[in-house]
Amino acid sequence: MQFTKNSLINIFFCLSGKCLNHPDLKILYLYKSLQIIHILNIMNFSKNFNIAIKDYKYFLERKYPQKSILKLVGDKYMLTGKERAMLFRGITTNENIYKRKNILVKNNKSIKNKLLHIDGYNVLITVGSYLNGNMVFICNDNFLRDVSELHGKIFRNKFVERSLKLTLEYLNKNNIKNVEFYLDKPISKSGELCREIRKGLIENNISGDAQTCNSPDYILKNIDNGIVCSSDSTIIDNSNVGVFDLARKVILFHFKPKFVDLRKM
Repeated sequence: MQFTKNSLINIFFCLSGKCLNHPDLKILYLYKSLQIIHILNIMNFSKNFNIAIKDYKYFLERKYPQKSILKLVGDKYMLTGKERAMLFRGITTNENIYKRKNILVKNNKSIKNKLLHIDGYNVLITVGSYLNGNMVFICNDNFLRDVSELHGKIFRNKFVERSLKLTLEYLNKNNIKNVEFYLDKPISKSGELCREIRKGLIENNISGDAQTCNSPDYILKNIDNGIVCSSDSTIIDNSNVGVFDLARKVILFHFKPKFVDLRKM
C-alpha cells in the first residue's frame, strides 16, 4: 500500500482526534508522519534533477534571464512544478552565495541579547509548509526555503497556529527576550495575527511586539541594529545587519529532520 502526503496527514488528524487523547502521543504521530512525508518527497525527484541543477546554475552564472533558463532546463529534463520551483528559489550564483555566507548568523548563541526583527509571514509560512508536508529544502546559499505558494492563503492553512506556537517555544527555550514581528498589512487578517503574536509573547515571557506595515521588506532592509530573521533573498541581499534563518532553526529544534540539500546534489 502506498501513502501520499495528504493521506498521511489525514490519518494523523483522524488518530489525534479519535484515538490519541494524550498530547505526547499526538506529537509523536505528527513527528513520525512528517518523517515519512519527507522521505516520500526525496524519493519523488526526477532522475536527472541533479544534472538540471548544474545546467541551471551554469546559465545563471552567465547572466541568462532566469525565467528563460527555468523553462529551457525544466522542459529539457521534464521537471515537475515542484522541481522547477526548487531551481527558481534555491539556486543562485557564486557571487550571491559568497555575500550571503558572510551575512548569515549560524549560531544560536549569537542571537542572545539581541533584538530580533522577524519577517513574520516568511518564517511562519516556511514552518507551516513543513508541518503541511510540503517540501522545504536547503538552497545553495545555505538558507532554508519552501516550494509552496501559500502567501495570502496562510489563514486557510490549519497549521498557522501551530507554526506560531512552535516559533515562540523556540524563542523561549533559547532565552530570546526581545523580538519584533512585521506582517504585511495588505494580507487579510494580519491584524488578527498580530494580536495572537502579542498574546503568545506574553505567555512565553518574551518582550516585544507585532505590527502590520505596508512593506515589511522595506523596513527589514533598512534595519540598522539587532538581527533580521528571514530567508527572503531580497531582504538578505540588502540587509545592513546579520540575518538569522529562524524557520530552519525552529524546525530543527522541534523535529530534527534531514533536509534536502541542493548543495549536495
